[in-house]
Amino acid sequence: MNPKYIYFDIDNTLLNHSRAETDAQKEIYQTYNELQAVTEAEWLHGYREMNHQLWIQYQKGEIDREQLHHARFKGTMHKLGISSGRAEEIGSAYMMNYGKYWSWVDGAEYALEKVVEQYPVGFITNGFQETQRKKIEFMNLERFSKTFIISEEIGVMKPHPKVFELATEKAKTEAIHILYVGDSYSSDITGGRNAGWKTAWFTALNGSIQDGQTADFIFDRFPLLTQFLKSGN
Repeated sequence: MNPKYIYFDIDNTLLNHSRAETDAQKEIYQTYNELQAVTEAEWLHGYREMNHQLWIQYQKGEIDREQLHHARFKGTMHKLGISSGRAEEIGSAYMMNYGKYWSWVDGAEYALEKVVEQYPVGFITNGFQETQRKKIEFMNLERFSKTFIISEEIGVMKPHPKVFELATEKAKTEAIHILYVGDSYSSDITGGRNAGWKTAWFTALNGSIQDGQTADFIFDRFPLLTQFLKSGN
């Protein structure tokens, strides 16, 4: 594999979303007494399960962003039998805390610095425009590229073909020459493959590989990606 252009996902590929989410949730759990009606582990599991279901609905266009924001805390609290009177306040506190805990995935910044010495790059991310723009600024990603595709700005989310069609156009090269590096099998790897791109799947933060899941390159540490690209395989 010798790509002419490389796109990177952001959350849980470059920025450690899972760690920031966990730390922010721990802070609100310790702050709001009603959440302590269940254990911290039960709260975090319940929130993640509810949030995941709501993002799927949002991705399908079944709910809008305001419904997602409102329901992920209130819905989790209802499901766990917790008083939800302060759900909106808790949700706002979570978002304030979330940004405080952003950090790079281990090795990702150094790897990106090395990759841009050889290849032009861009970034594709699902999520809300304001939050993702703040992450881009926090990570100073504009030093690497001016090409950013945020799903909310174009009206559909990965793995929708429109996202990858636009990205292919911006890369100014044929789809077969584009490599996409991402952590989500459904959004990144499947979406990239369906677009005719090559894919590199970062698996360190998203659990085990299921039967039948494949990518052109699978890695769990960023030095492996840079070695792979350097070798020209």
